[in-house]
Amino acid sequence: MLGSGSAGNATLVSYAGARVLLDVGFSYREVSRRLQRIHVDPGMLDAVLITHAHGDHMRGVRLLSKHHGVPVHATAAVRDECGAADWLLLAPDAAFELGGLRFVPFEVPHDAAQTLAFRIETPEGAIGYATDVGTLTPALVERFRDCRLLVVESNHATELLRVSPYARSTRERIAGGQGHLSNESLAAFVREHLGASVRCLVLAHLSRVNNLPELAEMTCREALAACGRDDVDVVVARQDRLTPTIDLAAWARPATLPPPAPRQAALPFHGAPAAHAGPGGNEVRCR
Repeated sequence: MLGSGSAGNATLVSYAGARVLLDVGFSYREVSRRLQRIHVDPGMLDAVLITHAHGDHMRGVRLLSKHHGVPVHATAAVRDECGAADWLLLAPDAAFELGGLRFVPFEVPHDAAQTLAFRIETPEGAIGYATDVGTLTPALVERFRDCRLLVVESNHATELLRVSPYARSTRERIAGGQGHLSNESLAAFVREHLGASVRCLVLAHLSRVNNLPELAEMTCREALAACGRDDVDVVVARQDRLTPTIDLAAWARPATLPPPAPRQAALPFHGAPAAHAGPGGNEVRCR
């Protein structure tokens, strides 16, 4: 994750030379700076996928595409809202491949038209990716069941939202079925539906007002402990910094923390089996 929260979201997924950016919620200058910190020039991107039309997910996409000619994939609703008919069409439930990665977009409940989550299938396993989702639907649960890595929203703590300085209407929108997922809702998913193959949970889109990273992590870890899952790493994505590299290939090696340093030949990536939080930036590598 290049960064995740209400002020901006962007995630780099790469495999065998292919680099795909999920959302460009920072300014063009800022997303370029963050990419360069992990030695990726924006011109090296093969595609951008937009999950929905909120500014914290597409703030810098126009300039990125304009300056570097990066193809942008978005739903019909996003293209219509942004007046971007030249963007490539993302159709819910229509799988497609990019550089050896298979993306399966599907709709999730959120207060934006055609909000997407993704199942990303790689040669080393699958990634589930849902940063804005009001309710964990049966379709999402099923698509995420056999993933190795899950990136899932853990936006707010129920009690902190209840006493939040936000207006009542805003609090109700956030807590509603078309809003954002709470720590407690994610914990219930972990206890009831977490697949046996999951080895890493990345907690995304944390509110800076209605949550604390330590609280989100503790709630998730307690849920994992309750179902005897001591084999799952928990990583908290932050708004203001890059999440350490997650190397999915590391799951194929004996479990050691921290994982070995990435090999020089490895390329940035966001999805595949064996995931670790390790040094080296913000990406998932699949070798």
